[in-house]
Amino acid sequence: MSWFAAKTKHRGEFKALNFFNSIGVNSYVPSYQTKRIWSDRIKKVTVPAINGYIFFELQKLDFNLINVNPFTKNIVKKANGSPAIIKENEIAIMKRHLSGETLKYKKSLFDGQNIKICSGPFMFKKGTINKVGENKVIINLESLNISLVLNKTSVVAA
Repeated sequence: MSWFAAKTKHRGEFKALNFFNSIGVNSYVPSYQTKRIWSDRIKKVTVPAINGYIFFELQKLDFNLINVNPFTKNIVKKANGSPAIIKENEIAIMKRHLSGETLKYKKSLFDGQNIKICSGPFMFKKGTINKVGENKVIINLESLNISLVLNKTSVVAA
């Protein structure tokens, strides 16, 4: 089985998903919940994370099956014109991330290591690690004479 992607009509992602599910095709629309505010109410709604696309799994790509779906426009193709095949692990990573699961980063950081900050207001500043925790690090920025507590994901070895 291989995963493929199709472009959908405007706001047709969930309609295409329901259609594929009704004919027995395993399909997926990456989505998340958000709050929408109107003048008289606040409501939680599910919105697509990638507007205009649906992912589906088939043994072999059948264009007739895709054309039957009234909510899809065309298949996503590579530069050479062949259909783009999406890897199973890429779909799994997307599902895990959108379900709220945090990705574990295994960085070997240690006390005294020189690092560079790669996000936030102190981006590109260099410092030294004072202490390493499970998800956080305490670093000393000598140029500003301050210590910061940062996520491990926002620093890289310098």
